[in-house]
Amino acid sequence: MNAQIDATIASYSAYGYPRGAPVGGVDNGSVGVPGGAQDPTDTPAPVPPTADDGGTGQETSGDDSGSGADPAHSETNTQVAGVDEADIIKTDGNNIYVLHGQSFYTLTAWPASSLAVGSSLAIEGSPLEMFVADDKVVVYSSVNGAAIYEQAGVTPRPGYYDYLLINTMVGGGVAPTPGDPSGPSEAPGTPADGGDARPLPPDDAEPPSGGDTPSEDDAPPDADTPPDADAPAPPPPDGGGVDEPPPDVPGSGGVWAPLTKITVLSLAGGAPSVVKEVYFEGGYSSARRTGPNVRTVLTGGAHGPALHYWPSGLTEYPETAEAWTAAFEQLRTENAAIIEDAALSTWLPYRFEKQGEAVTLLDASCSDFYVPEAGTTSYGLTQIESIDLADLAAAPESTSIVGATDTVYASHDALYVAARSWQEQAAPGEIFVGTNLTHLHKFDLIADPSQPGYVASGSVPGHIINQFSLDEHNGKLRVSTTSQEPAEEEPRWTTSNNVFVLEAQGTELAQIGAVTDLAPGETIQSTRFVGDRGYVVTFRRVDPLFVIDLADPASPSVAGELKIPGFSEYMHPLDDGHLLTIGRDGEEDGTVTGLALQIFDVTNASAPALLHKEALDGAEYMHSEAEYNHKAFTYYGALGVLAFPLVSFDGQTGAMSSTLELFNVDIEDGFSRLGAVDHSGFFSSVPSGCYYGGAAVQRGLFIEDYVYSYSQGGVLVNALDDLATPVASLPLPTPDSVGYACASAGDVAEPAPAPAPTPEE
Repeated sequence: MNAQIDATIASYSAYGYPRGAPVGGVDNGSVGVPGGAQDPTDTPAPVPPTADDGGTGQETSGDDSGSGADPAHSETNTQVAGVDEADIIKTDGNNIYVLHGQSFYTLTAWPASSLAVGSSLAIEGSPLEMFVADDKVVVYSSVNGAAIYEQAGVTPRPGYYDYLLINTMVGGGVAPTPGDPSGPSEAPGTPADGGDARPLPPDDAEPPSGGDTPSEDDAPPDADTPPDADAPAPPPPDGGGVDEPPPDVPGSGGVWAPLTKITVLSLAGGAPSVVKEVYFEGGYSSARRTGPNVRTVLTGGAHGPALHYWPSGLTEYPETAEAWTAAFEQLRTENAAIIEDAALSTWLPYRFEKQGEAVTLLDASCSDFYVPEAGTTSYGLTQIESIDLADLAAAPESTSIVGATDTVYASHDALYVAARSWQEQAAPGEIFVGTNLTHLHKFDLIADPSQPGYVASGSVPGHIINQFSLDEHNGKLRVSTTSQEPAEEEPRWTTSNNVFVLEAQGTELAQIGAVTDLAPGETIQSTRFVGDRGYVVTFRRVDPLFVIDLADPASPSVAGELKIPGFSEYMHPLDDGHLLTIGRDGEEDGTVTGLALQIFDVTNASAPALLHKEALDGAEYMHSEAEYNHKAFTYYGALGVLAFPLVSFDGQTGAMSSTLELFNVDIEDGFSRLGAVDHSGFFSSVPSGCYYGGAAVQRGLFIEDYVYSYSQGGVLVNALDDLATPVASLPLPTPDSVGYACASAGDVAEPAPAPAPTPEE
């Protein structure tokens, strides 16, 4: 609030009134109007990306969901072995569990020819991801919680927008009251002025001449986008978003009040049954599971009292800076009083538990909330909600910090959340500048496994690209970042890259070592930390692979470097001395030519070498979800086989197709393509463009010598030595989302019938 007042007062000297980009705000995850978090009359402001954590990376997880008698099988590709990550599909070797449409399916998967639906259960809301552990399933979904609020006797709060500086403008406020987007409300915590979140000048005011608003062209480039990269842009990862609900959501009464739901199912009786239902105010970010302990990270849910953003008595612009200042200083005083008088309940996010038809509001404890001494962002709240699958009768344990976060990483010992610092106050006449920092917060998982304990916070220069930018080893956190730096010549901005080593010292994550100024002018495309080493790929014209020696955390150094065209987007350790990567090939001049697989020999840290490259035919017209979502990259080490989904289109006709590609991977011999599994048979007519919207193959997994491929059309099973003829085919009901996504391209037909069984079957 103070930053907003200061910026508005200062703006008078530059423009005579606060002039600049339209005012908006950051929604905190609670929405009070149909259609999303923002007031539909507002021009959307730049909003930090949600954490999809579907970056690029992994190690095979040590999922303990199966027994020793289970058939050999692949597992979800995770960053840390033994730390499970939620996904849309899981297997224990005997069964496949999948979130398909709005339902949870159990599929009989072994023997391969017996593929069939074992059971299904509708999930409330829009399912996002899940865990499967022994006989328990944890499902995350986004729901319209209007009925939950009503059953608990709690009034949904209006969506709140925290302050956000845009150029020299700052906005904020609250959305209209739930169910009544057109007018003010008398409910506590809602604004007397009806919730206008835009402190704009009067309509009849004319700006003084001069003082043009700074152009967006003056802003620094996005450090996450490689310059000169002309590869086809992939669609955003699925999951995490909440679409506008239909107006007839049962029990909603027309009110849109989103919650994140965790549904715990039991498989002990054969068919799944619901054993626990909890709801949280705040958006799902990511989750990790170690043994029975499931930790869920949510962002948003933070509210606060409704503040005013324009002096009530200021109906026209004053003629002097002194009068302008006085009006906004009075507004500051009034807002400060509102903040000081706000009840505790104004600030805390709601948590509900449903048992049968009864809904209970769960208590909050002040001891579960922390204000970090360093790295607090200017908006939001981050909650870590923990469930012990061995004690489902207990309420979720909660730990929260002030400040929004967007990336999650967890080892066996600690959980870290990270947030990009999005704003700093700009002086009048200056451009909007994102602060060049990443805030980091550490939580301990050892002292009390049932409830992460806040430990420390800190900040590092630059921005991370995904969860693989973070790694903990021997209690030290390693972080790779790309920094934006001012340049003396055009363009006005350049970049440099860094690897920092941090250690908790009291409540501070203190920097104890660093390698800085790597590959000036380039940006990090992927990172992987393995033991005492870090591997960093940057890109602008060529792809330098840096090997970072981290054996001495206080004195890390560059051990070796390899420059080749293109860049790797995900690096997967084959062993201690070799990396398997997927990314983009390129020419010496920096032109990106298409999708490629590579194997690097990093046995000698001082002399990394490219052993093998497999450039896919027609790869310039291809993309794979595995490029940006490590869970779509399945390397089955037991057989040395790699599976990943691929969408391709004909450059001449525009015809599209989607397959699961399979390659043998061998350190000595390189790559050999086994073939592909095509799911177009599940859709009798797939319009061009539809594969971007839901008809694409999404995952591949292995059970013994068979590959199982999943799409929104169903599941196919193929023997690895005969990919041309399916062993079994299981059509699944096509979700409505596929029809919506393909509506602009044409109709999607019902799934095609399964092929006739072979004589062997």
